[in-house]
Parts: sequence; C-alpha cells; structure tokens
Amino acid sequence: MPRQTYPVQTKNFRTMRGSWRRSGRRLSGPTTGVQGLRPTALLPAIALPLLAVLSCAGPVRAEQADWARVLRVLDGRTIEVTWRGAREMVRYIGVAAPEFRQPVEDPEEDEWARRARDWNRRLVEGRLVRLELDALPRDREGHLLAYVFSQEGTFVNAWLIEFGFAEAVSRPPNLRYQADLNRLEREAREKARGLWMRR
Repeated sequence: MPRQTYPVQTKNFRTMRGSWRRSGRRLSGPTTGVQGLRPTALLPAIALPLLAVLSCAGPVRAEQADWARVLRVLDGRTIEVTWRGAREMVRYIGVAAPEFRQPVEDPEEDEWARRARDWNRRLVEGRLVRLELDALPRDREGHLLAYVFSQEGTFVNAWLIEFGFAEAVSRPPNLRYQADLNRLEREAREKARGLWMRR
C-alpha cells in the first residue's frame, strides 16, 4: 500500500479537529508507548537517530547559539528563561501546540494543551537549554524565537512534534530545520501518535 502524503502547511488544531469529526474519526489520549514514560526513556530507540542527523546540520555562529536557564514552562511551545542576563519569553520555531483558552471552549483541546505543556515541562523546566536562533530572532510581540536543545542533546521542538504533542508549522524565514519537522509530523500522523491517535 502506498504511503499517504500530507501537505507541508498544516491546519491549526481547531480546524484539524473539526475535519476529524466530519470524517467520523476521533482524537484520543496518548499512546501506550508514550504514556507514563520519561522523555529520555524514549530517546535511545527513536529520537537519537534524528538528533545525530540534525547535529550534522553545520556549525552555528557563536551569536546564534547560547545557553539559557528555563524558569517556567507556559505551554507546549513557550518557555520563560534567563538568557544573557535577562528574562526572556521563548517561542519554539516551527511548533504549534494546542492552546489554553479562558473560558474553556473545547475540553478536548484544553486537555491536549495540558498534555503538551506537561511533556514540555518534563523535557526542560528548571534545566539548562541551548537556544539556537534563525534568520528572524523575534516575533511581533518581542518573544525570542528559537530551536531548543537540552543538555543531553534532545531537540525539543522535534520531540514534541515526533510524539504527536504539537504540529509542524512553516513560518519563513525561520526554516533551518523545517524539512525535518515536517517529516516528523508526517510520521506521527502515519503512526497515529498523540493528537493523531485514531480510535
């Protein structure tokens, strides 16, 4: 059977969820392989080959890669850090996670937003991370835009997409790892991980 292909530009979570309802499918909880495991427990078999590939992407200029301490995790794609002596809000490049809304409009979306935030916390909260910037360093709100790597080498942006806790989104000109992130989302869809789980 030929492998199904998916568009590079994905829909947002609300639109995506509506299309699944119309097709008669349902989004449900995390897969057995992910639930209850520490993120690092999944890395040797699955994520390390990806990290090896991404580590060969070429040298990063000193002003583009820097270490920061994560103070708190706000959601599945936003963290607060201390970086170069200042507090900064950091948004993950290429990542779109379900959002918290007040009041709660969609309990299922709120649940997935909580799961994405919780796994992001397990990966980075209270730890040192390496921030790698791209062509556009900040968004319109002044948030720092970065690819985030743990001290152990986990590419956090990619991990959240690979295990179905976020979608890959293309936002030029920050496209250094976009092909890899798009590929990981396609694999997550095909393997029905996280947001893409079918029941």
